[in-house]
Amino acid sequence: MLRLIAATALVTAAGVGWLIYRQEKLMATAAEQINTLSAKVDDIAADFRAFRDAMTAERENLTESGQAALDAANAKLDAFDTEVGDADGSDTTPVNPTV
Repeated sequence: MLRLIAATALVTAAGVGWLIYRQEKLMATAAEQINTLSAKVDDIAADFRAFRDAMTAERENLTESGQAALDAANAKLDAFDTEVGDADGSDTTPVNPTV
């Protein structure tokens, strides 16, 4: 009977160990995916800023098609910002409570 209890405890410990290992792997995978997504968003933002800065620097010299491209890029950015929402609270002015 004691051997059965010891064997059951060993199997249970191994099972719990495996579950913890699996959970850690899943969490690592999720963290990697979040990091990859974050890097892609940073890249897109940098690309857009470079485009916007180049267009803004040439604003006085833009042709109609250049101005249309700048307007379209700004509209896409606005649409993306709306889609993402205000997850970090940066789009809203904090309300100061009256004391």
